[in-house]
Amino acid sequence: MSWNGALDGADHLKVPFLVGPTASGKTSVAIEVARKIGAEIISADSRQIYSGMPIGTAQPMVEEQSRCHHHFIACMSPAETFSSGEFGRQAREKCLQLHKQGIIPFVVGGSGLYISTMVDDFFEGPAADPEIRARLKSEAETEGVELLHQRLMSVDPQSAERIMPNDFRRIERALEIYEITGKPISELRLLEGSPPPYQPLMFGLRWSREQLYERINRRCEQMLAEGLLAEVRELINGKDLNDPDFWKRYNSLNSVGYVEVIQFIKGEIDSEEMLRLFQRNTRRFAKRQISWFGRDDRIKWIDIDTIKDVLTVADEILAILEAEGFHERSNR
Repeated sequence: MSWNGALDGADHLKVPFLVGPTASGKTSVAIEVARKIGAEIISADSRQIYSGMPIGTAQPMVEEQSRCHHHFIACMSPAETFSSGEFGRQAREKCLQLHKQGIIPFVVGGSGLYISTMVDDFFEGPAADPEIRARLKSEAETEGVELLHQRLMSVDPQSAERIMPNDFRRIERALEIYEITGKPISELRLLEGSPPPYQPLMFGLRWSREQLYERINRRCEQMLAEGLLAEVRELINGKDLNDPDFWKRYNSLNSVGYVEVIQFIKGEIDSEEMLRLFQRNTRRFAKRQISWFGRDDRIKWIDIDTIKDVLTVADEILAILEAEGFHERSNR
């Protein structure tokens, strides 16, 4: 079977996925694998999709992107909203589009919801209801977002457990769907979701917690050294940070790293506290990612504490892919 034998017929299309927590080394490993099998990378990262945020979202560098074509990187304005549902629809379409061109799609990322829309039954849900959204927004402003989260917990505990108490947009959407349909999203996904038009082959990179946290701490320091502060200043230039709707209008900035730097810029914390919170909150984020992906028994985990070599990790993934019909391109 040739390297593209895994593309024979849409019904038999196999799509490799590489997941894992932040700072686990997904980008470098993915590029090596993609180059060997002639794949293009579909980024499944809910923040790397925004332009003007290369440092804080750890977007692949220009040199890295030149080695392998990437999709869904820096293609949206930070002022735009892009739901996981919209990503799922577009990313599935991109997989089929690449397949028709004889190119293997390789999905790489750490955003659990983005990955879920590509590997699980996909439920888009009803169209937005402006009246319901206006009311929920008003309630959030007067009563607090956490109260809405408590309401969601009472009607859809499964979704509420996966949504952070301060994530207004996702809470709003979950409550909106419940009010429109009378059923929780978790139930509707089971009843009406559509399976992916391909077979996902999922790999995950796993470090010991101690080593992952060391990598995270170093990455946070590196981001600040590379100019994260200047990046944030450019993003917030001309914007009223005291506007009560600021975080709703610029949800892209409501992310670890950006929040702490904005607190520093506003004079709420000093530089030492900024770094401490940045590192702590990134570690907490990684812990949630590990918990999310740890529940998925489809993932083949690669323990890389003792390997630490990108090529060796890539070769381990390639060996498994070869058994599934993927082979290295002869011109590489």
